Amino acid sequence: MKGRLLMVVALGAALVALPAAALGSNAHAQSNSQTYPDSIGEDPLAPDITSIQVSNDDNANITFKVNISNRPAFTSDMEIDLFLDTDQNPATGDSQLLGADYIIQLLPGQVGVFQWNGTGFFSTPSSTTLTYAYDPTGATIHINASDLGGTKGFNFGVDAISGITVDAQGNPDYTNVHDDLAPDPGHGFFNYKVIVQISLTQTAFTTSPSPAKAGKRFSASLAANESDTSGPVASGTVTCSATVGGKRLPATHSLTSGIASCFWKLPKSAKGKTLHGKVTINSQGATLSKSFAVKVH
Repeated sequence: MKGRLLMVVALGAALVALPAAALGSNAHAQSNSQTYPDSIGEDPLAPDITSIQVSNDDNANITFKVNISNRPAFTSDMEIDLFLDTDQNPATGDSQLLGADYIIQLLPGQVGVFQWNGTGFFSTPSSTTLTYAYDPTGATIHINASDLGGTKGFNFGVDAISGITVDAQGNPDYTNVHDDLAPDPGHGFFNYKVIVQISLTQTAFTTSPSPAKAGKRFSASLAANESDTSGPVASGTVTCSATVGGKRLPATHSLTSGIASCFWKLPKSAKGKTLHGKVTINSQGATLSKSFAVKVH
């Protein structure tokens, strides 16, 4: 597998150079932390990965801390590659890399994300969430799940390489490199689940018609965004409740483009009375409700 990895990750020319300020550590409140130990001392000439710690916060900002015991500096002959099977399906992505869909590649002063397109890995549009830092304990990588296809969980592995040289044409030469894979060759990938506490935010609420009319159809619509994507609620359940004159009304509902709509047929006897109702959206364990009261004409 080593030879295949080195061939695939020779992508340095496509990387984006970051300004020094971008290499600083991001201050994210991390939760859902998991540590993955790696065997040590496999190749004394290679960077020695001792463990990888992965965590994420409630905005799906993911942090990888690759602990390397014997490389206090990120020298010019080094490279670190993070392989991510973001749909957790080895049948998709690069079959020779255990189904990897993305590669994050680090070179001194440079970082990039590459996505599998069916035939090879190609640079993705510039990510505003991808940063890295290197200190005497190893590399730290920050990226949001939105830059990894919105993944909710992934399989992953890391390759730390040293001994890279440059040929006469300025191309990287991997002929005499040494590397350490985590997990060890033949042990597949590690697995991590992205866990976020979702919240829902109301963006709009409407009722129709106005005023409500006895004997006619009446609707109430609640639009909401979810915190993990900052976009409209993609899926969930809708609950509708309404009473008029103390009697509960049957309802139908829909959820389209983040808008939950409830529909009732108002009885003719509702004229002059007050319709009390509530629309509720439940998505990924989060709930948002909106109550209303309207006079029926």
